[in-house]
Amino acid sequence: MMNKLPYLLSIFIIIILDQVSKWYVLEEMLLNKAYAHKVPRDFITWMTEVKAAYLPPVSVPVLEGYVNFSMVWNRGVSFGMFQQSGDGVWVLIGCTAAIVLGLLVWFFKTENMNTRTSLLLIIGGALGNIIDRVRFGSVIDFVDIYFGEWHYPAFNFADSCIVIGVLLMLLNSVMGEKTEKSYTLKKHK
Repeated sequence: MMNKLPYLLSIFIIIILDQVSKWYVLEEMLLNKAYAHKVPRDFITWMTEVKAAYLPPVSVPVLEGYVNFSMVWNRGVSFGMFQQSGDGVWVLIGCTAAIVLGLLVWFFKTENMNTRTSLLLIIGGALGNIIDRVRFGSVIDFVDIYFGEWHYPAFNFADSCIVIGVLLMLLNSVMGEKTEKSYTLKKHK
């Protein structure tokens, strides 16, 4: 268990970074654009008191012509697929929580460092998005990458962690047993 503690702390750090990034973009960048008269809340107040989606669609250019921070309330899964509302949100929360529990079991059973790293990214990202669903009934997405008229679906830090975790997992699978043996953590006797 002790050698898994840094990984568990990493999951917690991913959740905090995800929530801080959402707070910063919403409160410090987009709130002022949508409502010039509103004063941004500090992070703790935002986490404990804000319980409902509160910003209309608003956008701030980050890299003109390529990247905006745009307010998107995602009621679906990653990249806005399968939009849900009402009770469907709780079904989505339940399914995501069940998947996270399964991934945690896998996390505690594996000794492979690459697999653990992949799982911590996926679990941390999924938990960050679950927090949004419970608080707001949807996930806060804000990174809008585009070129001309083409737009990639809006995403957030948690989504990025999930995608990177899945890609690392696939890479680990493709690399095969030889690499897996070289990165397997040795059990201390």
